[in-house]
Amino acid sequence: MTERDKQRLDELEVKTAYLLQRQDEQDARMNQILSRLAYLEAKQYRLMKELGIAPDKLDTLQTAQDDAKTINLTVIPEQRLN
Repeated sequence: MTERDKQRLDELEVKTAYLLQRQDEQDARMNQILSRLAYLEAKQYRLMKELGIAPDKLDTLQTAQDDAKTINLTVIPEQRLN
């Protein structure tokens, strides 16, 4: 193996180590995002239950309209208090 080959191999090892480190950082960041998403989904589910919204029926237009009405009726009294 020539000196140039050794130098190139060293460069590739450095790049590989850098890429592996970046991948680990990205994996950790993705896990944080997934944890936050799970927390937000659970909080959303609890809030929907408190508002009387059926979380399992979110896919229909009628449900979206009913939910909007429920939210508006909840917000209006708060605005009147202010």
